[in-house]
Amino acid sequence: RTDPAGRAAIPVDFPEVEAEGVPLEAAFTIRVKEGSGRPVERELTVPVAPSGPMIGIKPGFDGGLPEGSAAAFQLIALAPDLTPVPMDVSWELNRVTTRYQWYSTYGSWNWEPTVSRERVASGTATLGDDPVTVSAPTDWGRYELVVTGQNTGQDGAFVSSSVGFSAGWYAPADAATTPDMLEVSLDAERYAPGDTATLRFVPRTAGKALVTVVSNRLIDMIAVEAVAGENTVDLPVTDDWGAGAYVTATLIQPLDGKMSGATGHDPTRALGLAHASVDPGVHALTPKFDVAAEAAPRGPMEVVLNVEGIADGETAFATIAAVDVGILNLTSFASPDPSDHYFGQRRLGMSLRDLYGRLIDGRSGAMGQIRSGGDAMASMRMQAPPPTEELMAQFSGPVTVSNGQVRVTFDLPEFNGTVRLMAVVWSKSGVGNASTDVLVRDPVVVTASLPRFLAPGDVGRLLLEVTHATGPAGEVRLSAGSETGAVAVAGSSFAHSFDLGAGETQRFSLPVTVGAVGVHPVNVVLVTPDGTELAKRLTLPVQRLDPEVAETSRFTLAAGESFSLTSDLFDGLTAARATVTAGPLARIDAAGLIDRLDRYPYGCTEQQTSRALPLLYLSGLAEAMGLADRDDLPDRIGKAITAVLANQSASGSFGVWRPASGDLWLDSYASDFLARARAQGYPVPDTAFRAAMDNLRNRVNYYPDFEVGGEDLAYALYVLAREGGAAMGDLRYYADVKSADFATPLASAQLGAALAAYGDPTRADAMFTRATRQLAAAADEGQLWRDDYGTTLRDTAAVLALAVEAGTDTVDRDALFARLAGGPAQLSTQEASWTLLAAHAVLGEAPGAGLTLDGTALTGPLVEVLSDIALATPKVIANTGDNDTDLTVTTFGVPEVAPPASGNGYAIERRYFTLEGEPADPSEVIHGDRLVTLVTVTPWEASKGRLMITDPLPAGFEIDNPNLLSAGDIRALDWLQVTNETETVEFRQDRFLAAVNWSSDKPVRLAYVVRAVTPGRFHHPAASVEDMYRPTFRAVGAAGQVAVLSE
Repeated sequence: RTDPAGRAAIPVDFPEVEAEGVPLEAAFTIRVKEGSGRPVERELTVPVAPSGPMIGIKPGFDGGLPEGSAAAFQLIALAPDLTPVPMDVSWELNRVTTRYQWYSTYGSWNWEPTVSRERVASGTATLGDDPVTVSAPTDWGRYELVVTGQNTGQDGAFVSSSVGFSAGWYAPADAATTPDMLEVSLDAERYAPGDTATLRFVPRTAGKALVTVVSNRLIDMIAVEAVAGENTVDLPVTDDWGAGAYVTATLIQPLDGKMSGATGHDPTRALGLAHASVDPGVHALTPKFDVAAEAAPRGPMEVVLNVEGIADGETAFATIAAVDVGILNLTSFASPDPSDHYFGQRRLGMSLRDLYGRLIDGRSGAMGQIRSGGDAMASMRMQAPPPTEELMAQFSGPVTVSNGQVRVTFDLPEFNGTVRLMAVVWSKSGVGNASTDVLVRDPVVVTASLPRFLAPGDVGRLLLEVTHATGPAGEVRLSAGSETGAVAVAGSSFAHSFDLGAGETQRFSLPVTVGAVGVHPVNVVLVTPDGTELAKRLTLPVQRLDPEVAETSRFTLAAGESFSLTSDLFDGLTAARATVTAGPLARIDAAGLIDRLDRYPYGCTEQQTSRALPLLYLSGLAEAMGLADRDDLPDRIGKAITAVLANQSASGSFGVWRPASGDLWLDSYASDFLARARAQGYPVPDTAFRAAMDNLRNRVNYYPDFEVGGEDLAYALYVLAREGGAAMGDLRYYADVKSADFATPLASAQLGAALAAYGDPTRADAMFTRATRQLAAAADEGQLWRDDYGTTLRDTAAVLALAVEAGTDTVDRDALFARLAGGPAQLSTQEASWTLLAAHAVLGEAPGAGLTLDGTALTGPLVEVLSDIALATPKVIANTGDNDTDLTVTTFGVPEVAPPASGNGYAIERRYFTLEGEPADPSEVIHGDRLVTLVTVTPWEASKGRLMITDPLPAGFEIDNPNLLSAGDIRALDWLQVTNETETVEFRQDRFLAAVNWSSDKPVRLAYVVRAVTPGRFHHPAASVEDMYRPTFRAVGAAGQVAVLSE
């Protein structure tokens, strides 16, 4: 534990390391736990005292040396206690030259570097108490200084030390060890317009050199004859260089005709690049905060920002953010730095087209290969519980700078901590930024630690830490409770008076129990010795994380009959709701499908699209269900468009969980949604939409021939045809020549709809006829993988929707709709979305003719979402018309008694282990303990599927997120044999989530580290797995109880 001053001393034993004469560093990872047991992690690197004497070398220069100057170094020998020790040493300065040898293996050219050292100077020295200086002249090139001495210890072993450096120009470029990289450097670190920059490049052979100055465009280009060795080129620095430019040098050398494939090979071009920075001068604004070092919470904080450097006649603007430093530390957020963005080194904005392969020796009969490298680059939709305290994150701006000054006011909440002020200022010709920290605290600071969430029936803990900071000491009064009575603190409420000395901290651990689901307030009030009342409002989320169950009932309401909806619907369920659909739309349970899509907890590109696509056409149903009103619906659609575009790559393609490419069907589905939304008047960015359409065109143009398949091609052609971007010749070719090769009914129907859109009904009817035959021949697909995320039921719905859109009569609409009405209760997002589109195409938003709800006649469709509160008074649906009508009721909820483990196609098991790999019992865990959670999903047989694995946490556990804590990294646990092929993994504060594409009969093994952070007794919900696109194949594990015991 830390002492009253917040300090702790921890002894550390180092392992034995054989590294005579080599300096070592120790990397420490320090985790400090707050009162709740949650850790904060930092890293520290310090030098390690050597086990024997060492030789230290200190260059007498920074970076590189000018050509022809002397390289001076200070030498000293140090004992293990880092005090000087006498030692005789010898030193030598070597010039390091790297050459490359080409060789041919099986007709392919390869190369290997050969490094040689040439001694240019040497000497001896006797080291003592003061550093000894040695020096030697240098020319341009790379050098190393090697110093060797004799260990003065008992073993008498030699010790050595060396240092490398470059001479010749300022800041030599890092020429990689490849023969096609040209060594280049500039003569200065920064330039101003009007200066002359001198480029130095050192080719290994003579040839023609092309020197260019580029940024996001070509600025200057000079051709020179280059000699082997050093060459220089003078370049005028102009305003076109902007804040900086890249200077490239490309050497082109003709092939040596005397060479043959058997005797050698010379590179035919080499490329080098260096960056030149330009001083921003008057374009750099200088803002500075003028604010008190401390501020009090629950009131205004006045902030003054002074700005210098604004050009005459210009107006400057500023934005200022005030954010809790704790949040910034968690996210590693750096203060905005527009100066670095505009004036720092930027990515090269031009492409360099390399025709290297065409210049390689053609006598080998093979084209050259370019070696290249690059940098590698969404998340689930499920929302985490809300924070237990109000976050400190506020923003003001843009604000006009008046007389070189900006004044803003932030209303500070009930917050104690450090606030970072971050400002960005700009004018027509300049930018700048500033940041500073302000300590915000009460005279007596109350730190409250609640569980992140609780489940009904849990017993948790509220930890209150009361610390005297400033002002008078003495008696204080502390109370805590819930104004709604939903949260019981220490039985019902807590109140206590006690003496608090100067600088003293007192802690109170109070039991907390909850009942109903919801977000409930907890109020903490402290009265200081001078009578000041300090209030803190906390929120405690209460939620059930057990897997939800659904049950659908369909029946016919005869003319003249009525049906009463009562709270009996929810018997045996908690957190329950029900959807009711009456009339024609009840045949496909429209309300239930919309509700499922709206609440679907994951958020890949396909699922975001499936949720929003029906809302484009069924807005009336969404409004009737209370999911959206006319003002809210555009926002919902807009958020879906934003979420989909967040996974669009630069090429216009879409990835499932993040920007990616390669999935043409997903590209077409996302582009279809964007096109339909655009046609409905929703804003879709033109650049993103054009990129999506261009991507489809490019993929169609280069689509390979196929014998069975074409699902993604058909969808791309359909989307392009809707936008007038398909080629009629392509559509007719695929219909006339390849129609039998399209593997799915949806693909055939999409090609038919594309032909109908282009006015070719004959071919369109033929394709829809083929789609109907394919549906009739379709059998139960089982657990198989489809690249188009589909099933036979999805294809049925889509064929029906497309047939209505195309106006064809070759499809039996009633028969297809009947197949949809008889579908399974659990539908995938694809099945639900296309079923709703099909229902809209056939029925529209069909009104419930002749229906009344509680005596009121309905003018629109009857779709309701009901809770147990809404059914406290029964609701009566009556059929006052002359015809029978359909009624569908679907209930959703969590069983009051957790069901036993079950599954269809899969089994799921959760086990706990210690960090050493020993089995652990989670039913009793000590506060602060860490365990490894192992989730195993076992297929019943060889199967394929896109699996979503969910493991909810008990409220007393939290995950050690490896993205934030190295303690959560399981790679060091070599006893674990886990599955590494995951599509995405998320470590939420209330659950672990993983998406896995699995094609095997072997188990899926996933693991993560949890920490017991809250004492108490907690319900442990069951883990679950489901095939996202065949949800009937799923499994639910066993639920349990967890007790976290105080230390």
